[in-house]
Amino acid sequence: MRADGDVGRWRRAADWGVPLLLIAVQLPATWLVTDAGGAPLGIRGWTVAAIAVVTASAALVWRRVAPVPVLFATVLISAAGVLAVGNPDAVVGGVSDVVALYSLAVHHGPRRAVAGCVAAFTVALAVSLRYAPSPAEVLYNEVLDGFTYLGVTTLGQVRRQHKAARGRLRDRLAGIEREHRAAAAAERERLARDVHDVAGHHLSAVVVHSGAAAHRDDRELTRQALSVAADTGQEVLSSLSRLVDEVTAPAPDGGLRTLLPPLCHGLVRLGVPVSLTVEGRARELPAEVTTAAYRIVQESLTNAMRYASGAPVRVIVRYGPGVLAVDVENGAPGGAQVPALGGRRGIRGMRERAEGLGGVLDAGPAPGGGWSVVARLPTTSSSGHGRGWPEVLDAVTLAFYAALPLLGFLPPEALVPVLPTGGILLVVAAMAGRVVPLWWRRRAPYAALAALTVADTVWAVACTLWSPDLLALFVLFCPAQLVMVYSAAAYRGAWQAWPAAFVAPLPWGIGLGLSLATDPEIGDPVAFVFGLVLAVLVTIPLTAGAWACGVAAALRSRRWGFAELDTATARTSRAVHAERSRVAVGLSGTVLDRTARLVQAAETGLAGTDGDAREALRVVTGQARAALTDMRALLDAMEETA
Repeated sequence: MRADGDVGRWRRAADWGVPLLLIAVQLPATWLVTDAGGAPLGIRGWTVAAIAVVTASAALVWRRVAPVPVLFATVLISAAGVLAVGNPDAVVGGVSDVVALYSLAVHHGPRRAVAGCVAAFTVALAVSLRYAPSPAEVLYNEVLDGFTYLGVTTLGQVRRQHKAARGRLRDRLAGIEREHRAAAAAERERLARDVHDVAGHHLSAVVVHSGAAAHRDDRELTRQALSVAADTGQEVLSSLSRLVDEVTAPAPDGGLRTLLPPLCHGLVRLGVPVSLTVEGRARELPAEVTTAAYRIVQESLTNAMRYASGAPVRVIVRYGPGVLAVDVENGAPGGAQVPALGGRRGIRGMRERAEGLGGVLDAGPAPGGGWSVVARLPTTSSSGHGRGWPEVLDAVTLAFYAALPLLGFLPPEALVPVLPTGGILLVVAAMAGRVVPLWWRRRAPYAALAALTVADTVWAVACTLWSPDLLALFVLFCPAQLVMVYSAAAYRGAWQAWPAAFVAPLPWGIGLGLSLATDPEIGDPVAFVFGLVLAVLVTIPLTAGAWACGVAAALRSRRWGFAELDTATARTSRAVHAERSRVAVGLSGTVLDRTARLVQAAETGLAGTDGDAREALRVVTGQARAALTDMRALLDAMEETA
């Protein structure tokens, strides 16, 4: 409850904090690009701009509860503000509507999100057509607007899928917690039954026989009662000692090679012929995969013992690339066909376990007349984001960075001098090709970063030899390099990816160093080293920031959630082991001690005189009653824990 309250307070703070932040940023930015830029708005313009900015930002307070009306309001208010101010440079539009579009994409499905994206882009295009002086500037503005709106929509949908995955994760954690309690309760019940069966009946018999003999002054009956008490006590001691040895055994490490043999051998001792085969190289699995495989084998063996008693059972576990295969097959009892398994709740539960991990499970009659359970469990967790939108985000990122070179040649502020059409096409194609590795930034970020670094280094050398003016396009290279550094930290070991922050700036340093070394006025090889070091030092803060963002994303990502799953799943075995340890302590300190004294007193009485025998019988009766009392107290404590 406290965590939910903290989340609620943070959300309320964000609901009001974001609008206030936008107002604090937009109004000074408007002054910088208008009044300070030589085109003051005047009192009327400032009044209109302030009203538009404040109104559109204030609407964002309700962006979570009513995202569609808020987007509609912010888009119209922003557009009206730009038209009323009469200055497209005023930072009045294109900010609040972007935040509202993101919120819409987070809280609604793809259809409404795409419709909102198209609507916002259409309004932005209409405003741009009203003020843009040339088709080239319209193209420039709308390429940026299009990528912005599409990127924001995609990010919102990815965030929506991420929230849904976290919800499913919470449900699975709740299920594991229920299983933890059920496993502890089942172990508690089993141990209570074993303790009662092993000690209760025998100790009660000792109390009855010893008490009856104590009331009769019969030498033979007294010695007979002592003999029975000694033999029975020895049997109780032996059985309880075996039980204590079992429950105090070290907790298993959780691997299937450790967990499955005791499960199968336990059925062998009950007369069920079970064979276990583990194939492939055993490796560490996510805890919930191990638990699912164990429970599937356990349920299958239980069904085999219940419905095909005496029939041989084969358990085969295969470790494969990215998958764990579990096959359990039993023969038909006496050659008869295996009947349907009850209400099929067990099969349904096994199937739900497998499907919850993204695997499959089939159960049905085997060709030989028996029953077969076949499960395939993935050994790597899926992203949980679903497919589609992450790929769209990658495609938008790739297309945006591929289009950036074209923007470098367009007015109003071209970054490079005018080139022949063939030269422009060659440059654009080369720069577009360099961003292809971005497509693999999630699956192989290190290799993608290396490929991009090599491509940028080749570009730096080629520009130095052909046209140093083209090195200005390195300004457009920076975002792709930062994305690569971020991806290396976010997807492939946050703390191990720190060298990426130093690798990404190398093309900048090589380009600047070569340009200084080949400059006719400098022409000093030492200048290459100076330029390399200077460029790296200037750009490392940017790449280090991208790395830090990737680290933060990794720490907050689904990996934390699946680590929680592993921890919660491991709690089940620890809970079972805790119950066993508690019973072992209770038995060792009470029942076992009383029973040992009982045996010692009975043996002493048998070896002594008749008077010693009668005194020993009194002690035996008292110790047997005390042992029963301690046993009942232990069982009562176990019930209270339940």
